[in-house]
Amino acid sequence: MASPFFSEGDKKIIHDEVEDILSNQLSMGKNVKKFEESFSHRLDVGHAIALNACTSALEAAVSYAATRGKEVIIPAQTFIATGMAVHLSGLKPVFAEISPETMCLDYHDTIHRVNENTAAIIVVHMTGIVTPEINKFRIFCDERNILLIEDAAHTPGAKFKNQEAGTLGHIGCFSFFPSKVLTSGEGGMLTTNDDKIASFARSFQNRGRDMTSSSEIYSIPGRNVRMPEISALLGWIQLSHLNDYLDRRREIASSYISHFEKVAGLKLIKLESIEQSSFWKFPIILDSNLDRNQILNNLHNFGVYADTAYNPPLHLQPVFQSLYGTDTGLLPVTEDILQRHICLPCHPKMTNEECSFVISSLKEAIKDV
Repeated sequence: MASPFFSEGDKKIIHDEVEDILSNQLSMGKNVKKFEESFSHRLDVGHAIALNACTSALEAAVSYAATRGKEVIIPAQTFIATGMAVHLSGLKPVFAEISPETMCLDYHDTIHRVNENTAAIIVVHMTGIVTPEINKFRIFCDERNILLIEDAAHTPGAKFKNQEAGTLGHIGCFSFFPSKVLTSGEGGMLTTNDDKIASFARSFQNRGRDMTSSSEIYSIPGRNVRMPEISALLGWIQLSHLNDYLDRRREIASSYISHFEKVAGLKLIKLESIEQSSFWKFPIILDSNLDRNQILNNLHNFGVYADTAYNPPLHLQPVFQSLYGTDTGLLPVTEDILQRHICLPCHPKMTNEECSFVISSLKEAIKDV
């Protein structure tokens, strides 16, 4: 579905730099600083703070929001880490519907769930598409002192109206897991233009230490969730190729769109612009009369590794059902979309021949289903 890519030239640089890391500084060294500075420059954002995972970035963001309330609204269609970061930070996740047009958080459903306990809203830019209502969310949150957090795990390099994902809310959280658009092996990044948030995140990732003090003074509850030097090196190398990675993903997505936009039974996700999306995966909504599982089985039998986004939705995950009593029927739109969508592979290592094979395979897979 997705595959990390390092060229032979990249591997040589990594090998040489790892030798230096092993003989010098394994943690809190020059590579982390270089990666943070490069990421900050790429996004034109005031602060970029490297952590060991996107989950840790989300935890830091939610922990900062905790003084504002006790609840965080999130889409039920997202990775478990989004909800778990809220719960482990001592707040309650409030699950909201996704839009059937974009699979991103539905604006109107969300604002009706806001109350005096709402500390933050987390928008998830699903599959590399920036939430189209992001500016509406920002205005709404600013007017109510609610923190707007972007789960931008899928969207390094994606934009909305030429503004980078991760800079549209108060905080952006990125993932560098091997299957993502960029990888550092494991890792994440928190971005913000707010100096107070940045100071909090720096402290949070260092067990709550006051980073302005010359002695070991701990001012807030925190964790040891810094990014290691070797991970930062991998991330920095990958970041230098981001434009190339995005160009290839967009080429593949353009081919999919041109072949599938008029195929009966298939509905493509609404896009503001191909050139503004990062296409972690390529989602397609199926008509209700098509058997999604059979189509996936057919594709797998053809040798195409298609899958779904995140299924079941968070409110139907046993851990959250047990904690919060959620059940089937709570979010009918989300439940419906998750039962009739598929995601096609879309990554830089795909050849034109492989892309054509995926296209012909899906057309064959939906016949007589």
